Amino acid sequence: MTETIVLGLDGANWDLLEPWLESGDLPNVQALREEGTWSDMESCPPPVTCPNWRCYSTGKNPGKLGVFWWEKIDTKNRTLTTPTSRSFKSSNYWDYLNDAGKTVGIMNLPMSYPTFEVDGWMVAGGPGSEQDDYTYPEALEDELEERDYRLHPKIPVTSNEDHEAASALVDLIDERFETFRELLSDRPVDVAHLTVFYINVLQHFLWRDDVTKRGWQVIDEHIGEIRDAYPDATLYLMSDHGCTDVDTVFHANSWLEREGYLVTETGASDTFSKFGINKKRVSQLAHRLGVHGLITSLTPESVKDAVPEDEEGFKREQKLDKVDWERSDAIASGQGLIYLIDDSRTEELVRDLEKLERGGKPIASAVYTREGAYKGEFVDEAPNVIFDQREGVHTSGAIGDNPVFSDAGKWKAENVRTGLFLATGADTQDESLNNTMSITDVAPTLLHQLGVAVPTDMDGEPQLTGGRSVASREPIPFASIDESADDEVAARLEDLGYLE
Repeated sequence: MTETIVLGLDGANWDLLEPWLESGDLPNVQALREEGTWSDMESCPPPVTCPNWRCYSTGKNPGKLGVFWWEKIDTKNRTLTTPTSRSFKSSNYWDYLNDAGKTVGIMNLPMSYPTFEVDGWMVAGGPGSEQDDYTYPEALEDELEERDYRLHPKIPVTSNEDHEAASALVDLIDERFETFRELLSDRPVDVAHLTVFYINVLQHFLWRDDVTKRGWQVIDEHIGEIRDAYPDATLYLMSDHGCTDVDTVFHANSWLEREGYLVTETGASDTFSKFGINKKRVSQLAHRLGVHGLITSLTPESVKDAVPEDEEGFKREQKLDKVDWERSDAIASGQGLIYLIDDSRTEELVRDLEKLERGGKPIASAVYTREGAYKGEFVDEAPNVIFDQREGVHTSGAIGDNPVFSDAGKWKAENVRTGLFLATGADTQDESLNNTMSITDVAPTLLHQLGVAVPTDMDGEPQLTGGRSVASREPIPFASIDESADDEVAARLEDLGYLE
């Protein structure tokens, strides 16, 4: 019998859903709020899919995982890597469930590719997965292929004008739930998880547009069906972070360059930028003409390296080639992360960010050193400075001919640290949640509710304890080779606007 079902709603918060709840457009979510226990939930900084879905599955902050965003910059070796599932140095809650004799089904959890061996089944989740070898056991992939299962949309949404592609995302979300429900029926497990990642893509590009509302109505309908089909199961709704609309784009590397922290080099590749030639435009045209794979395979690497990613300029490894390393002291990733080449300037950079404003509004609601943001054995691999973007700010990490500030661009909404959590079921009745609930609390809460001991290295604390004492245990060791994603995965992240 399925005891617990977790539905991960990427980028969801109550502020986003409230208008649709009040208008009656999400009746099943509203019914769960009335019968269950719910609250806001804070994500780990930065509030991004990677690393927060694995903060959820491990119960740990990024300082114990060694992954802090979609990319990691090593300023000493002047390299940049994109993480995979094996980059997170920790066991996950399903390892403890399996160790206690319980089976699991994990579907579409971001940063789960390559998949893990589990007692049950696993289907890797987007965006950082490939359409091959994405299931455990391997035979499950053949079953999904027979159902025409797709991890990713055929044509990605890359702007707020991609209405046809956005509508197709709603269909993909619908199909995702259908497949999850079929797997639960055909391959019953004790604990099941599904992440709905692509709803946040709609929110990023279209915010509260009608197509985003339709996506949420599809989610709501499936939530109702799942609740009816598994009335005795504990049901969790949760998110990795929330979102809100954007009013300012902060081009962090342009600001670092203006303030003397970063010096960039120009070259022949800048000619492409001058004439508006970039990979995103070529990719969109190739997708529409059905020749994307052909273009990719035939284009020389030297040309790929010289063409900027999009209108914002150079990203990923490309931007490292633009840095004058001998004369620079800092380089930024997106969404609030800055690496120091000369860490003696850390306190100065923190002060400069704290006072940075646009139109009388701060850019950062809080600024931390890495020691202030994280704890754990991998803190020294973290960006030196982390800042919480104030609501309404989106930070780009591209290097190009950008102003320090611009108005909302292709993303209409950006992530915020306040997400949501809801629990309903017999084990949650007459229970209350801590007002400061963290995403790292979910794994220990789930384990404790199922009568499984909580490992001592988790940062989170069990909620909804029912007055029962919390049993603890030694952690399960995790050992794996660190791997980096390939170019195809990184290109998909760029299309979606994550690697900026």
